[in-house]
Amino acid sequence: MNDDQHLSRVERRKRELERERLTEQARLDEQARLDEQARHETPQHHGHVEDKFNNDSNRPTDKGQGEHPFLNRSEETPSERKKKSLNVKKPKLSLPFGKKRKSKPRRDERREPRQKIREPERTHAKRETAAPKEKARRRKWKGKLLLVLLLLMIGAGYMATRPVTFLVMGSDARVGESLSGSRTDSLQLMEFVPRSRTVQNVSIPRDTYTAIPCEPEREGDKITHAFAYGGADCTVGAVEGLTEASVDGQVVITFETFMELIDLVGGVNVTATHSFSEKGFNQTYEYTEGVSYAMDGDMALAYARHRKTDTDGARSNRQTEVMSAVADKLASPTGWTKIPATYRFMKDEMGLEMNPLQMASIGMTMVLQPQVDKLQIEGEDAYIDNVYYYQPTEASVQAVRDALDLTMWGTVR
Repeated sequence: MNDDQHLSRVERRKRELERERLTEQARLDEQARLDEQARHETPQHHGHVEDKFNNDSNRPTDKGQGEHPFLNRSEETPSERKKKSLNVKKPKLSLPFGKKRKSKPRRDERREPRQKIREPERTHAKRETAAPKEKARRRKWKGKLLLVLLLLMIGAGYMATRPVTFLVMGSDARVGESLSGSRTDSLQLMEFVPRSRTVQNVSIPRDTYTAIPCEPEREGDKITHAFAYGGADCTVGAVEGLTEASVDGQVVITFETFMELIDLVGGVNVTATHSFSEKGFNQTYEYTEGVSYAMDGDMALAYARHRKTDTDGARSNRQTEVMSAVADKLASPTGWTKIPATYRFMKDEMGLEMNPLQMASIGMTMVLQPQVDKLQIEGEDAYIDNVYYYQPTEASVQAVRDALDLTMWGTVR
């Protein structure tokens, strides 16, 4: 038996524990030696840091080797630490094959995506706020446009109810003859007042002695000569000088255009105010006072131009009757469709000068079935240098001037 067998159980147990401790200590020493040898053969950054913290005697004394930015803070100046941190190269990380690393955007570049993301939101917000403003602006312009249209309509209605003075010049040019050099066989100055539903109809005899604008060297002449010397403009000037009225529109009627106008509107109905017979271009017509006739162009012309059995004033009245019948025909529902053609004919063939507002005023007056006041320049027969004239009286001329000086309400100014 060996020595262990002579020992007690307790002693043997103590020896076993001691041998295990020595064996373990030897293993740890061997492991420590191997670790120390491995650190000297392949130095790593983390091993140096561990040695520096575990063993103060192993710290290097050379500042150029193995320095740690935190352990040697007291031995370096702030400027040296800043330069060293700028010179430190960061290790590059390798990425898997086929993938490229995206460069990190700069600080100002990193803000762009946020702006791009927020920009549509701001644009949308602007659109939402701009939409009500745009609608309000459109409503405002629509309101202004409606107001302007309303004002225009009121202005047009006001202008259409103003008195309109219209001159009808009847030329004595026969069928096929030119107007140039012809004379006015009749002159009718008519003032239409829609609001008072009245028409002032002034008949001016063809031989009336008055001043002629296109004959400045003469004191006066027959008013019928004004058309022969200066046409419609000279006649208008002579009528305005005599009556002191402002002529707004005018028309020149010949025998031919008179008949064509009557036929264009489909004939007129006229009640004769005098009994007589008159030869027309087609036949001789008999007229009986108080009898109504459906007249075509030829019959109406014969009725209007007759003057052998009565005066120039009576003839002017008959001409007014025919023209009133034309207006009544156009104002009737059956004659509305003929207004455009009638207007074109009068403008092209009869030298009509009238704007749409004046036409509206005349049409409105005729539709209202106005009261027609017939006036005439009264005068006396006179001979000047052995030439016959119709000398108007001052009282008659002044009465006509007062009758034509009306307001839009039909009252005398």
